[in-house]
Amino acid sequence: MARGQIEVAGSSLSLLHLRPISHQLKIPGLAGQGMGEVALAVEYSSHCVSYGPKQGTELDFDHLGHDHLLIDHRGIRRAFCPNRHKLSVQLPSIIASLPERQCLFTGHSNWLTIEGNQFGYPEGSRYEVYFNLRRDSPRSLKLYVESAYVRDRGHPSNRPTALKRHEKIKGWLLILKKLRNEPIQRPVRR
Repeated sequence: MARGQIEVAGSSLSLLHLRPISHQLKIPGLAGQGMGEVALAVEYSSHCVSYGPKQGTELDFDHLGHDHLLIDHRGIRRAFCPNRHKLSVQLPSIIASLPERQCLFTGHSNWLTIEGNQFGYPEGSRYEVYFNLRRDSPRSLKLYVESAYVRDRGHPSNRPTALKRHEKIKGWLLILKKLRNEPIQRPVRR
């Protein structure tokens, strides 16, 4: 990903949109009662443009093509996915709009934000963007996009998910709490 492109099936595909970047985000509550700015350093995982094997199996690159082979940050062999690559073009704008978005609790140490219906996918499909957010300094955060995809029943890495829609937090509040090192608790269902 650091090279800014990938060669697959004889075609060169751009990954420039997934290069590390820093955003200045306006967040309410930082400057007294007004808006304050926070620096958000963003990095993207290769999982945004690839899929991995099902648990306990390996992908067959003799069948998929060795030009689809990507090795992730943990050394796991993954397959480049043209559909994930096409969808990934949305990621920079999704992340830049994080303060206005709903962020869902995942049950792990990461967060999820969802982009609605996707062109070329069935009605009701959602682009799921999983990310980790941590404080870097009193005015800066690091965000790592761990994975992003539309859940597809026929896809090798698909697994069902159960998200509780009431377990969410506004992006600006998540950012503010992370900056202040405040605990983030799941909302209680009423």
